[in-house]
Amino acid sequence: FSGYFFQCPIFTIPGRTFPVEILYTKDPESDYLDAALITVMQIHLSEPAGDVLVFLTGQEEIDTCCETLYQRMQALGDLAPELMVLPVYSALPSEMQSRIFEPAPAGSRKCVVATNIAEASLTIDGIYYVVDPGFSKQKAFNAKLGMDSLVVTPISQAS
Repeated sequence: FSGYFFQCPIFTIPGRTFPVEILYTKDPESDYLDAALITVMQIHLSEPAGDVLVFLTGQEEIDTCCETLYQRMQALGDLAPELMVLPVYSALPSEMQSRIFEPAPAGSRKCVVATNIAEASLTIDGIYYVVDPGFSKQKAFNAKLGMDSLVVTPISQAS
């Protein structure tokens, strides 16, 4: 490669790597959103410190997830440490989006709920757990309507 371009220099930029443990459900979940919520609550209540990142398919799911997590944490009251639930999607004002980069206060955990766009475009310090239900929105042509639409489809486990 370098020879073709008149011996241009080759740069090697090492990436940061972290040990990763990947866990899958044994069987497909009938309600992936509820399963993701249960997983977040289990992590928050029983796992060591570290922030959580949840991937969902869009704004409506993100808003639903955030509201449900907020209600579940309210129901627990002082029985559980604080969980800061922070949504991220393109229509959210930038000042609200930027909150995901602030560290969680001592004794609390941050849960960032985002679309898969955040997977490649954001680095959020403190993320230790990632919950990915394995679905994304894909553009597909609907022959009956004669137009493209967004359809929630499963992603590959290799993703």
